[in-house]
Amino acid sequence: MPNNSTFDYKPHLKSAYIDPIRTVTVIDDEYPTIDDLILSSKDDFSQENIYRLKEIIDISRSEEYNWLLDVYNGKEQKVREGTVSNRLHHSDLLILDYHLDGEDSGYCKKSIDIIKNLSENRHFNIVAVHTKGYDGQKGSVNEVLIDIITSLQERPSISVLNDKLKSNIDNALDDWEIDEPGVRDELIDSISTIDLLLLIKQFNSDLCSGNFRHENLDVFYDIYGRKPDSIKIPKPLVLKWIISEKLDKYANQFNDKTSKFFDWGINDNCNWIKTEDLFITVLGKKDTPISEIPSQLLEALSNSKPHPHKLILSKLRSEIESNGSFAASNILNKKFLQAAWLKELLENEDEHAIKTAAWQAVTKLWEELAYEIKFNLDEFTINLVRDLKKISSPLDYFIEKSTLDDELEQIKHANCFSCSKKITAHHLVTGHILEFNKNHWLCLTPMCDLVPGQKNGNNLLPVTLVKMYDAKVALNNTRENMQKELKLESLPIINDDEATRQILNYSTQNNLLFIQPELDSKIHILSFTVGLDGKANPKVMDCYVEKQGIFSEEKKVILKYAEPTDNEMNVTSVEAKIIAELRYEYALNLLGRLGVSKSRVGLDFIN
Repeated sequence: MPNNSTFDYKPHLKSAYIDPIRTVTVIDDEYPTIDDLILSSKDDFSQENIYRLKEIIDISRSEEYNWLLDVYNGKEQKVREGTVSNRLHHSDLLILDYHLDGEDSGYCKKSIDIIKNLSENRHFNIVAVHTKGYDGQKGSVNEVLIDIITSLQERPSISVLNDKLKSNIDNALDDWEIDEPGVRDELIDSISTIDLLLLIKQFNSDLCSGNFRHENLDVFYDIYGRKPDSIKIPKPLVLKWIISEKLDKYANQFNDKTSKFFDWGINDNCNWIKTEDLFITVLGKKDTPISEIPSQLLEALSNSKPHPHKLILSKLRSEIESNGSFAASNILNKKFLQAAWLKELLENEDEHAIKTAAWQAVTKLWEELAYEIKFNLDEFTINLVRDLKKISSPLDYFIEKSTLDDELEQIKHANCFSCSKKITAHHLVTGHILEFNKNHWLCLTPMCDLVPGQKNGNNLLPVTLVKMYDAKVALNNTRENMQKELKLESLPIINDDEATRQILNYSTQNNLLFIQPELDSKIHILSFTVGLDGKANPKVMDCYVEKQGIFSEEKKVILKYAEPTDNEMNVTSVEAKIIAELRYEYALNLLGRLGVSKSRVGLDFIN
């Protein structure tokens, strides 16, 4: 069985990312555009650059790639304004020369603005920055890489020194330089900027802890070891000063905030940068001819180790683009089905109802589309899985250790996906979780009794709510009951992780809900009964909801319910917020638990 280091991910990456490329855009001030060739002579451009452009054209027209090519020279208005990225919605690959101002001597704002704009649009872009680097020097590709890295993230907090601390360090270094002139420069040069940025990315604040060791800092350790005993300055402070000094050079390049899902890496063979909607590799023009750009992109993609599901989603997008028209025709040819769906879509008058109906229509069409493109996607996924299973530890290859080790969170998130989803309806439906008076309640009125407008003239709609209990509270109740039944003085104290493990032991007993409120990233576990063992009866409350259950944009409704006092019944009005929605089949299952007579079969049937 091959180990992780010999696993070849490239065939699958090629199928997911390179093969779907149809359009390529080149932005390079050294290449002639079509306009240039029409309005000026080829003699205005060097033969080397004309040859490079011809090579791009030949590759684009080859049977292997068959790309549609567009070329900019960097002087266009859209490029100068940094808005050329708006055109790249229709480009799958961008080959970008870093220095678009004719100079190879430093930071190029024009190119950085293009990259920033691409990182913020919602079209996924693959970018090969093809550059001579700074002054065309071999190895200076790293300088361009640093410019891009710093432009896509905020300045690391570890690199910021307050004035008092900086003054104390400077005074100590001044004393050191009396005994050893030039030691400041030695310290600053003890580690390269790219290696330092990599250490900050991997270790952050741990980098300046007293016990931190790394081979990239060996030169720094040796220099610090020569420090005279009379100079009292801790090693972490000297390292923090080095970080501050080296990154001060890029102070104006750092972004206000770090791009979403920003990550990057570098080794001897390649480099890569990725954000939510962008993948970049920086290539040297002297080291990487045009013909090798596709293979270098594959190398960079492979080193970035994209999650297998990301490949499947990329392949899904590709299949929709390639076969979507054919698939859509097959779906639309089901004339009677489409007629029935269109009637449902058009019969709603209320704006909120139209929104819900529109989403239901999209969901049905999406399900049909998924079946139409199923064969090719299945084949790709099956081949991917077969290759992944050939390596010794595929999970270690793709998933960071902290995530892989946290099995409790994995189970919670998987269970949450199985039983709940984002809120899709515009009115109260079976399976909505409401929150009011610091308690959670589950709506278990049959959905067909909650359709607004079926009881014309009546603003109030009767609903049945079932109280949900925090699972940890329910676990404590179960433990207390166990203690009483066994006549024990006490039970062992358990921590949060152990409490979660014990709660998850009940997850298959039809008594728990897993929800993730839209404004809360945490998974909440709720119990159907006051104890996890399910022996108690659910607490049911009948009440009325105003506006026939139609809620506001903030997903709030007004509930009214009766509360008995000594001699009369008081009607209480309360504002409730819908925070989650169960999947329909799960809600129907719970509805059956409350009372089979309330369940309706064939909810989506029409007559």
